Amino acid sequence: MSTHKFLSKSRLIKELVLTIPLFALLVFVNAKYQVAERVFYFLHSFKGVGLDDWFFSLAVFIPAYLVFFALRRKREIESLVAEVGTDSLTGVLNRRRGMEVLIKEVRRAQRYNRPLSLVIFDIDHFKEINDTFGHPVGDAVLRRFTAKVSGCVRSMDFLARIGGEEFMLICTETHGAAATDIANRLRMIVESENYGIERPVTASFGVSQIRVGEGYAELLQRSDERLYWAKNEGRNCVVGPGHGKT
Repeated sequence: MSTHKFLSKSRLIKELVLTIPLFALLVFVNAKYQVAERVFYFLHSFKGVGLDDWFFSLAVFIPAYLVFFALRRKREIESLVAEVGTDSLTGVLNRRRGMEVLIKEVRRAQRYNRPLSLVIFDIDHFKEINDTFGHPVGDAVLRRFTAKVSGCVRSMDFLARIGGEEFMLICTETHGAAATDIANRLRMIVESENYGIERPVTASFGVSQIRVGEGYAELLQRSDERLYWAKNEGRNCVVGPGHGKT
């Protein structure tokens, strides 16, 4: 899973580097004005009331608490980021987060000349499922559908729900032919699953590989067009590179 910019290691390293001048300034001020020695003598003058013990306890407690607070806040931010970027019904990436990942992966593929493929797919005749069995059953089908697909997605890839019954699979380091094979395996898995309704559930897939100089919008549009062709060819099929269409 892609790391959010607020939690990236590079950002943490930059912030730590920025603290070095502040630390150097504190060392300089202490050496020039003997701050530590002045504080020591000041506290020692109140030895009778144990002020030095109190100061030492606070000096240990406050940094320890700040570390604990920072770790707890990091977990809270991680949870919040996950919730904001996750589809509430299916548990996969939502459209906004999916598009962020797609843009990032397209830039990476173009910069380093690496293969990248995109699969757009949706459930065939999903409106009929909702109309016939009701929206609660339709939601259950969506959850079951997503669970089956998610279980077959590689750790290097990203699955996102980008519409009502429409999904996007970003296949990193993957050529178009291999992504087409992945889509065909997913199609067969979806078709063979029992969704608890008295009709089969199938899906159609459009697959495209990124081209040199191409942006994310062009890649997305081409994959969407191939999904449209798959619908026109009878549904429950995959249209990818080498299918005879541009």
